[in-house]
Amino acid sequence: MISSCKLCQSVSSKILFKRNLSVSLTALDHKSRLLEQPLMIYIHWPFCKSKCTYCNFNKYINPKPDHERMKNSLISEIKDYVQKYDMKGRIIHSVYFGGGTPSLALPSTFESILNTIANEFILPYNTEITMEGNPTVHFIDSLVKIKKIREGQTVDDWKVELKNALEIATNHISLYELTIKRGTPLYKDFIKGKFKKPSLDNIADLYNITLDITKAYGFQQYEVSNFQRNEKYSKHNYGYWSGLDYLGIGPGAHGRLTDPKNKIRYRIIRRLYPENWMKQCEETGEGAAKYEQMNLEDVKNELILFGLRTRIGIPRTRFKRYSPDQELEEYLNMEQVNRFIKDGFLIWENNTIKHDKGWILNDFKKEIQSGGLRPTEKGLAVIDEIVPRILY
Repeated sequence: MISSCKLCQSVSSKILFKRNLSVSLTALDHKSRLLEQPLMIYIHWPFCKSKCTYCNFNKYINPKPDHERMKNSLISEIKDYVQKYDMKGRIIHSVYFGGGTPSLALPSTFESILNTIANEFILPYNTEITMEGNPTVHFIDSLVKIKKIREGQTVDDWKVELKNALEIATNHISLYELTIKRGTPLYKDFIKGKFKKPSLDNIADLYNITLDITKAYGFQQYEVSNFQRNEKYSKHNYGYWSGLDYLGIGPGAHGRLTDPKNKIRYRIIRRLYPENWMKQCEETGEGAAKYEQMNLEDVKNELILFGLRTRIGIPRTRFKRYSPDQELEEYLNMEQVNRFIKDGFLIWENNTIKHDKGWILNDFKKEIQSGGLRPTEKGLAVIDEIVPRILY
């Protein structure tokens, strides 16, 4: 298991931005229950100083971006979608600056974007605002050591690396199994036979060691690849997993929004190349390349696929919110569900959840009161094998 080489550095959400709080919550009354849910915003900055060997995101290396055009185009997209999707005054759940390397943007760009968000939406004091940044000096020694490893990462290597990361981590860490993506330098090295994939047994050993060490440092696994302590989980990521709408802004960004007029949910994909994207923003107000209509089955499958990657699982109330005419157990293959329950991989709970269980985050106690389906720790390790079997 190899940890991501990007550090997510939380920017304090208590910074005082100019807020327009004149929009009463009653202004949301005319919208459906779905649209009363908080909204997430993802903002993509596609420029980097160098290329990470594993990265297949939409990024452009060592360019000289027109900061003013980028800033104006990002703001234009936000304002355009506020009008197009009747989002004025919606409550913001989280704002995430991703990339690329958004720390390369000018401070004035962040200020303008956040002030725009504060003026168009309701931005509570506890809104999570996060920015990605590339580590430099902290990881130089680690990179030197990695270059000396000829046969891949061993369990002992991972123990040292993970403990070093946990020593400098605050209260949250994401730990992902390395994925070899087609089109990356890493993929080309793999095809040339410069390294081999670890065996399944080796991957299992690395995973189990990860659980043991993170527990020793006081971290709780709340999603397959995410660990928190002191209730400091990623609100933005949890919004993806729990089905919230999110506005994706910037070149190559993706979004998931519900049209308040017809209640249909769409996936929205932006143009990839910054120049083409900026030009379209300047001409039309936004830079979308494609809209994909999501049917109700798509929405339900996403809820189950992402929900079961978390310790909370799929609360009945959450499923009912997006599927008012069908219960969770009516949608699932209960024969398979019961088999996994019997084998200790899943747990089905009605109204008997106890709050003294370590896997419950305080923010979700109310949502899980009606019960639902969740994975055990054993089930979480193989959840990708379970989900296809419980969907019809």
